[in-house]
Amino acid sequence: MTRTCVAAAAVLIVGAAFSIARAEEAAPAPAPAAVPLDQALPGNTLAAVIFMPHEAPKGGGSLYRLMVQAFMRQNGTALVRRWDPDHDAYTAPGEGHWTLSGTTLCLDAQTLGPVPRLCFEVHMWGTRIAGNTLGGDHFAMIDGDIEAGNSIVAAR
Repeated sequence: MTRTCVAAAAVLIVGAAFSIARAEEAAPAPAPAAVPLDQALPGNTLAAVIFMPHEAPKGGGSLYRLMVQAFMRQNGTALVRRWDPDHDAYTAPGEGHWTLSGTTLCLDAQTLGPVPRLCFEVHMWGTRIAGNTLGGDHFAMIDGDIEAGNSIVAAR
């Protein structure tokens, strides 16, 4: 083989190796395995916004926004607080309960104010959670995140 052929072959081999390395870098990383809800919620904090319809003062309808944090304990109890826009701060944490049946998440607590027990058909991807109520006359939507541990009583 002549020197020119050897040099050309070396250039082709190096070029092919470089192209393969670039293709591997550009390939998307595999998505992390989805964590089932029954494993993702207990021991973590749900930080979410809940939108509920209500009658507007001049007729029609409007949405009431409820910002909530709930530390979901393993035993089905929860430490819950909501954002109080009048005081520009969260309420004092109060006790509540949560249940999960399949993908239906229910949350209730006196801290939430005059709202009934809320149940949502939720979907989760990564740390994001979202969903809405099913049937009935009380429709609501939820959108939020799951944070590791108890984010409610974190040191300031």
